[in-house]
Amino acid sequence: MRSLRVLSHLLRYPQAEVLSHMPELKSVIMDEGLLKKKTTRKLIKFMDELATVDLMTAQETYVDLFDRGRAHCLHLFEHVHGESRLRGQAMLDLSERYAEKGLQLGVSELPDYLPVFLEFISICDPKEGQELLAQAAPVIATIGEKLRRRKSGYASVFAAIVELSGAKIDSKAIEAAASADLPDIQTLDELDKQWAEPEAFGRDCISCDPTPLQPARKDFREGAPS
Repeated sequence: MRSLRVLSHLLRYPQAEVLSHMPELKSVIMDEGLLKKKTTRKLIKFMDELATVDLMTAQETYVDLFDRGRAHCLHLFEHVHGESRLRGQAMLDLSERYAEKGLQLGVSELPDYLPVFLEFISICDPKEGQELLAQAAPVIATIGEKLRRRKSGYASVFAAIVELSGAKIDSKAIEAAASADLPDIQTLDELDKQWAEPEAFGRDCISCDPTPLQPARKDFREGAPS
């Protein structure tokens, strides 16, 4: 699924080379035609905006959204397991699945990094890939909802991913999960304080499902923090 690779590129730190190829990336989205018209329209609008904005501005926006705090963190297991011991095993299991498909991670990349996960899904058997993506969809949808509330164009990327997953999303649960997240970070001191706080579920939380990319079922149904 080439569209997933495009979405993976869009969620990486903005680079001039990628932005210069935006027309080709848009063509992939439109030629495959896997997204609904409304979803495609919003995504293409964001891609056009991203391609024309000053590169440094795009990079600063990216860092502000994804690197400062946990709310929009692109590491999926951060939202599922926090820093609990379950995250390490989930990382190992997912890395092994990558290796089976011949996907090699970069030195600084973790297997639960969403752009990497999308690359992996794109080379899986379609049925297998969609099932895995559907498992992660509630987490991805929650991040997307937070971005939508910030009026960020990146929300369109997350909406496209969820749509491609084919998952049935409980919108009320997602809204509750997004509302229950940690507050936005305004200063570096606040950032340090947030990362020093206990993880979302606690180290011994029994509600966390250790299966890779399977969100904690109890928490999403009841609208607890993501």
